[in-house]
Amino acid sequence: MKWRLIEQETYNAETNMAIDHAIYESVANGRELPTMRFYKWLPSSVSLGAYQNPKEINLDACKRHNIGIVRRMTGGRAVFHDKADFTYSVIAPIRMFKYSIENAYREICYCIINALHEIGINAALENKNDVVVDSKKISGNAAKAMDKGIYLQHGTLVYDLDFEIMPEVLNISKGDVQEKVASILQYKKASKKAVYTALKDSFAFGKDFQTEELSRYELMRAQDLASSNYNTIFLPAGSFMKNKGACYVERGG
Repeated sequence: MKWRLIEQETYNAETNMAIDHAIYESVANGRELPTMRFYKWLPSSVSLGAYQNPKEINLDACKRHNIGIVRRMTGGRAVFHDKADFTYSVIAPIRMFKYSIENAYREICYCIINALHEIGINAALENKNDVVVDSKKISGNAAKAMDKGIYLQHGTLVYDLDFEIMPEVLNISKGDVQEKVASILQYKKASKKAVYTALKDSFAFGKDFQTEELSRYELMRAQDLASSNYNTIFLPAGSFMKNKGACYVERGG
């Protein structure tokens, strides 16, 4: 099956999640091919799991440091997306992964592992969706098997660590970040361009793909979703919220 590749672009938090959602709808309705997308965040942002309690992050610190906040459509824990970090999404029919979320996690996460290997960093897969280097987490990934048999997975790859802002906004200690989180620059002085090239080549390897831009429909739909679905982190009254913690400290989930 053919794939579509969307080159890396930078957006704010609500737009990034709205675009992933719009692509999902396009693929589910047969308008577009299964899609690999790469993106960055500006300003740096925090994404919460679908039902995560927003009180688990430091909302005052986010406001003070101009950190965007958004709620993902996927579950899991709070993630800090530094503006230097890399993020991807893969949206495709789950049948392309043998109808298995575990297979999908493995195949997609190994794209990250192979990209790291290309720039000289040895990584491994742990807890089905954590990519680790020396037992420290360098990439967290979350997924959702959505309507119409469409699978969505997105994740981030840490390029550099902000030891001041990241722990403050996620309500974790600086010691936890130093002990449990890895970044590319801690192991290899690779340029952002080199990392992106390795990442893109690894995701595209062995696939029949074409590079395209977001469709006009996707851009319009994302604009609507950003202002309606992703403009608040608070769930409707009566929704069940879960305490999940921070992605880079807690493993799995």
